[in-house]
Amino acid sequence: MKDRFFVMGEIKSTLDLVMERTRHLSMSTQEKLQQRQANFAKRLQGLLQQYADGAMAVNRLRDRINALQAEFSMTDREPVLTAIIERIDPEKDNQSWLALLADLAPAIGQALEKVIETFQKEKAALVQVSGQRLGEAIARRHGISGSAVVPNPTTDSDFVEQLAQLRQITHARLKASTRT
Repeated sequence: MKDRFFVMGEIKSTLDLVMERTRHLSMSTQEKLQQRQANFAKRLQGLLQQYADGAMAVNRLRDRINALQAEFSMTDREPVLTAIIERIDPEKDNQSWLALLADLAPAIGQALEKVIETFQKEKAALVQVSGQRLGEAIARRHGISGSAVVPNPTTDSDFVEQLAQLRQITHARLKASTRT
């Protein structure tokens, strides 16, 4: 029992020493701003996750974001839009994020829909070209052809590389859309 109190006393005295030695230190204005922005970003991510989980409606989220911006004295809307856009995956269903953006920034929401639509069209074209190339290769190598042959484009290294490039371009387009 005494050992436990001794350890707690030792921890307390170590904390006291640290506090005493750092008492004269203070954060610069720039450091305070960065800390405030980091705290805002963490809280915003929590709100966005609640929305993603379906625990919060668009109206409620908008009100909570506005309150959070007021609490942290954040007037710039770009960090909010950027955080939302980073959650968009052009290969998945983005209707909830587009609905949120339609509420917060309608012009940006429309621009994002076009970017996603362009991605889907370009990906479909890549799949088609890869499918033809693989189908021809299967016909040459194995003498098998016809509608029963369904090539898998993910086995085509050119397709995988081009799709990765398309994803990078699309993510850059999505990020650029916050500045429109």
